[in-house]
Amino acid sequence: MKRTLAPIFGIVCLLFVSKAFSQDEIAVVQKEWGQDKKELVSLAMDLSAKDSTQFWPLYNNYEKERQKLGRERLVILTDYADHFETLTSAKVDELMTKLFKNELALTNLQQRYYISVKNKLGAMKAAKFIQVESYINTSIRSAIQEELPFIGELDSMKAKQ
Repeated sequence: MKRTLAPIFGIVCLLFVSKAFSQDEIAVVQKEWGQDKKELVSLAMDLSAKDSTQFWPLYNNYEKERQKLGRERLVILTDYADHFETLTSAKVDELMTKLFKNELALTNLQQRYYISVKNKLGAMKAAKFIQVESYINTSIRSAIQEELPFIGELDSMKAKQ
């Protein structure tokens, strides 16, 4: 699965590094990622035809809600990148508050859909779904994090000059 995700990371990272996400770009990333992601989830879940008819409607609803949270997260990270050179304590606090709320909303979403999938397909398949989701989300976040400058990094670079 790790090799399959590499092209997606490249697209997300290139768009993020540009530091200028428009709403249209965010929509494109979400659309493209959603399509590729569904294929990955399908491969990982390996569902029978019967289970597929119960799982995919739940997944599609989950994905609509997750994409909204993903767009919100990209807006927060873009705001950070746009203001990185002039960050104040107040701006950092604002961004962190938004990020924590976004993280909590994603956790709550996953918990709700774990229960829904568990009720239809059992705990093992529901846990597998959340495991796949967590893997994909963690992988994307890690790739993006590698591109984000750390707070204070700019000051360190200026001091070396």
